Amino acid sequence: MFRRQLWAILCVVCAAPAAADEPRQYTIDAPRSDVHWLVYKAGSLARLGHNHVVSVSDLAGTVMTNADPAASRFELQFHVQALTVDDPKLRSGLGPDFASVPSADDIAGTRKNMLSDRVLMGEKYQTIKVTGVGPTGSGDAQSLKITVELLGRSVPLTVPTKVEMQGDELTASGEFDLTHTTLGMMPFTVMLGALQVADNMKFVYRIHATAAPTSR
Repeated sequence: MFRRQLWAILCVVCAAPAAADEPRQYTIDAPRSDVHWLVYKAGSLARLGHNHVVSVSDLAGTVMTNADPAASRFELQFHVQALTVDDPKLRSGLGPDFASVPSADDIAGTRKNMLSDRVLMGEKYQTIKVTGVGPTGSGDAQSLKITVELLGRSVPLTVPTKVEMQGDELTASGEFDLTHTTLGMMPFTVMLGALQVADNMKFVYRIHATAAPTSR
């Protein structure tokens, strides 16, 4: 009897690490996630324009973790027509560069320009998809290898990240600079370039995902 009990205990102890190493799927929690980017004014008449913040409101996707973090993979997507321009609450926390208050017409104009055929081609390419693997590295030196699919092309990038896992919760956060040119977009410009959108943008993300509780 004692031997059978001891054998049962050893089986549980030995099986626990293997279970922890099994792949596990997480689902993106959109309301608890934040993906946005900062778009800056440029040109000799830049004083007449505003800097803008564009945010994702319908992020969806999954994360599949692996015992080897570098082999973990994820897939995210959102619709360009659902992008939000200059959310007041978000804008209010971005400091003096975003202290100006765009009018409703300013916001509508920015949105129209963003979705135009010169930038996102929102009618033809309605979804932006991001796939990737990782992280690699550790601590403050983590990074993700991602591919951004937009405008009918795929753009490979390596971006900084900080991935944290606790129980059934996973978060990945980071920020990085990226240009319109790298993504294959043409920054909007008027008045022969006297007022234009700067090529450089700043991307900020904090993605939250949850997994179904495991049964042990």
